[in-house]
Amino acid sequence: MQRRVIFAVALLFSLTICLSAAAANRLRVSGDNSWVAFVNGEKVGEGADWQAVGDYEFDLVNGGAVIAVYVHDAEPGASGVGGALADITLDDGQYFGSDESWKADAGSPIEQRNDGWETMDFDDSGWEPAHQMDQFGGGVWGFGAATMGQVLNNPDCTAYWVWAGPNDVADDIYLRFTIPGTTSVEPMKKISVIWGQIKAR
Repeated sequence: MQRRVIFAVALLFSLTICLSAAAANRLRVSGDNSWVAFVNGEKVGEGADWQAVGDYEFDLVNGGAVIAVYVHDAEPGASGVGGALADITLDDGQYFGSDESWKADAGSPIEQRNDGWETMDFDDSGWEPAHQMDQFGGGVWGFGAATMGQVLNNPDCTAYWVWAGPNDVADDIYLRFTIPGTTSVEPMKKISVIWGQIKAR
């Protein structure tokens, strides 16, 4: 009887660990040459080696999230080509990879930008669809797929390399993706704001 109890406790503990590990929402990012990644306006990571993929866990807000990524191409203009790759896996198994459904904008270096482009409430309606290029594993970045694949597995990455317009023009680009179902402001926060405005009158 004691052995059965010990076995049951051990099994329950193992299942708890497995379920906890599987329940994480993950953002995986790469950018040629460097990138900075944000979730819901909060910086989650950065990198300066496109073959060293960033892998970040994050929490949903009201069932959704806004992913924002800045990428810098260190070779100016036509002397080099830029690329950005990202994918998102939610705890319920939903998968979203970078493609033409992401919003893109070319602009100044991130140090010079302060319009809140990375926040949930930012209006990106004026941004263009991302320029979709090669799927992960192909194209000019294909030779790095084996190294990147050490992170981009489980699930395997099916995202596309993207950019804001032709990737031999802009050197600094911004990407946004809103997970379907995302709401930008919590309902109670909206009520508080409205009530505060009424009281001020």
